[in-house]
Amino acid sequence: MNFDEAKKEIDEALDLIDYEDMPNIIDGIIDSLKEEYAPTVEMTKEQKRILDSYREPGLYDGDYAFYVFYDEAHDYRLSLRDTGLFDTLTEKQLMQAWLHPEIVVVTDSE
Repeated sequence: MNFDEAKKEIDEALDLIDYEDMPNIIDGIIDSLKEEYAPTVEMTKEQKRILDSYREPGLYDGDYAFYVFYDEAHDYRLSLRDTGLFDTLTEKQLMQAWLHPEIVVVTDSE
């Protein structure tokens, strides 16, 4: 579902349903949009710690920080790749976690 489809579905729902049902319909539409545009990314505590460490102010400038993180996580010549720490995550998941850290769920309790 894209945003235009979501708007159309809301408009149609407004014409067809009782307003008491509206919160459930809106929740369903928002859940569909979340699934498409901001799905949960599961990481270990260590993966999240390392990802967050690249965001530290002054470490790297702006957009370059993601480039360095991604390069180190996926380039066979560099240290993070040697650990295999990020092998469980796709490129898309890493980018989404970088852009939207609120979607990251830590899966271990260490």
